[in-house]
Amino acid sequence: MLKQHIRVAALCSAFSFALASNSFAADLPTANEMFAKMGFGINIGNTMEVPQNPTWWGNKFPTEAYIDSVKAAGFSTIRIPCAWYSHSNALSRDSSRADIVPGGGPNEIASSWMDSVQTVVDYCMRAGLVTILNIHWDNGWLEGNLNDQEKDKVNARQKDFWTQIANRFKNYNENLLFASANEPATTDDNYKHETEILMTYHQSFVDAVRATGGNNASRTLVIQGPSTSVDRSCEVMPVSKLPKDVIADRLMVEVHYYDPYTYTLLNDVVDWGAQVYPQYYWGTEDLATGEDLVHNCGYNAWAGAMGDPCTGDRMDDQFGKMKTNFVDKGVPVIIGEFGANDRVGVLTGDKYAKHRKGRLAYYDYLMKSAKRNKVVPIAWDTGHEGENNMTIIRRQTEPDGSVFDMEVLNIMRHAYGLTDYVNNGITHVENFKTDDGTISIFKRNRPAQSRSLRTSRTYDLLGKQNPQARVVKVKK
Repeated sequence: MLKQHIRVAALCSAFSFALASNSFAADLPTANEMFAKMGFGINIGNTMEVPQNPTWWGNKFPTEAYIDSVKAAGFSTIRIPCAWYSHSNALSRDSSRADIVPGGGPNEIASSWMDSVQTVVDYCMRAGLVTILNIHWDNGWLEGNLNDQEKDKVNARQKDFWTQIANRFKNYNENLLFASANEPATTDDNYKHETEILMTYHQSFVDAVRATGGNNASRTLVIQGPSTSVDRSCEVMPVSKLPKDVIADRLMVEVHYYDPYTYTLLNDVVDWGAQVYPQYYWGTEDLATGEDLVHNCGYNAWAGAMGDPCTGDRMDDQFGKMKTNFVDKGVPVIIGEFGANDRVGVLTGDKYAKHRKGRLAYYDYLMKSAKRNKVVPIAWDTGHEGENNMTIIRRQTEPDGSVFDMEVLNIMRHAYGLTDYVNNGITHVENFKTDDGTISIFKRNRPAQSRSLRTSRTYDLLGKQNPQARVVKVKK
């Protein structure tokens, strides 16, 4: 009897210690369950990923009004491209400068920057958005180093960075997703071996996140294909070569789509063995003639003649490959970035109208093709409003968070069964994380309202709690 009492006391003591020191989290939803609520998304582009200072490329620090407007516009997913290296001692050590975190480890991230990122993540989570937080380009510390010489250093940094990031957000619910990298650059001559190295970086990411426990033990994680290329991902990063995970069905794959580059991103004439001009006109109708023929999408500079006009067939082919090679095999796919420059200011009058018509057709076909092929399209948003912008929601001028490109927004909404945008505001979600020391006992197979036990509060435009208000009204 004494031994039994001792055993019970010991168990109670151990359980009490666990109560005080751990958060026990039941499994979060699977990657496919997350896909089902991701709809279509947008990037907070050219902001949090800017090395050292998020405002240096012209965008202000994201505001809650802006994030609320994203949700009100119909987006279900938001991607936060984010710099970490340039806010850490890794940059200090590489550049022989004083440590950013005095007395910290070689890869320690400044707590002030972690606080800043958390502010933006909280805005997104409070708005009810599925939120993807990544490690972006940030001087290319990972993306430009898919080689044997830097492999060990990069893996150590990847582990250290993600351990810190994951620990900061370990108690956040399933709507926060982590993405290992951005656009890991591979070369035409050596992409197979470079992809093998890349997979070690992704494995370090998965292992580091899972080791932090809490909700991170079952959080959905996003793996970037080599060069975020559809063709290379399907060829050398099949499902069988994805990182090993301690839990099943919690990985997604990410590729980007800026095809063709000459139409979407090229702004200046380049010499690629022939003079290649930016291409402004997409589709089969209202194409340019005469001297402007070189600006048609599909013009062959090497042949000096018009080739096949650009159509949505390429989108269907690329997204169809992702569906066949990943989606149909149980691994969801996000198109983490896509877009085409708006040539406002570059073109005027009838030429701009012709360009604009084709650009809207480009977005329309892409969105519908993504929906058909069951991949999540996440638009790149540049923030600026002048030449060659991809901005949808206003950030640099007032009113902050108002819709800048209503035609593109409505095209995106229509592809997903929504009507034209009407400003109905949003309802904030408050319980998107648990406090340290609490126990989560929610079961993944319970009804959604039981699993998350979210409460919603409504706020007026000043951000004060307003029990009488139904929603947060956002600026038009």
